[in-house]
Amino acid sequence: MTERVGNLQELSEFVARVDLRGIIAQECHAVRHSGDAPQRATASLDTGFSSRAGAVDYRFTLECQALSEAGDAVADLTVVLLASFTFEGEDVGDPVYQSFGANVAIMTAYPYLRQHIHDLAGRIGLMNFTLGLLKQPNRQQGFSIVSSGSSSVNPEEEK
Repeated sequence: MTERVGNLQELSEFVARVDLRGIIAQECHAVRHSGDAPQRATASLDTGFSSRAGAVDYRFTLECQALSEAGDAVADLTVVLLASFTFEGEDVGDPVYQSFGANVAIMTAYPYLRQHIHDLAGRIGLMNFTLGLLKQPNRQQGFSIVSSGSSSVNPEEEK
């Protein structure tokens, strides 16, 4: 789902017919590898969708790795969410579903993904581990550790 806007008219017409049915956490997993304090993080967000008559579901997988200053893995965190949408009227083609996912569904689901990562991090002792806001069109997110000041890391800068 890389197409950010697609056909704006078709997308706008589809958005007008869509309602959020629900968001369900399918997986929440966290592993602490060391007692080091994380200084930076990398994150990846994968998406997929499936459609049926009158409904489309999006599966979002957010994987985050907390790293020490030396670059060693401190923790791995994964959240998988299913966002289910219903709509009235005729089905649309895959390009519209993809565009809706890249522009609307992800922005609907991201606060839930972000909160689950924050909660998981707290459970394994990574206090104040928070992902930043999702930035369009490249879907990058920052990272901050509130207790030790604030640092923002762009995951794409790691490459």
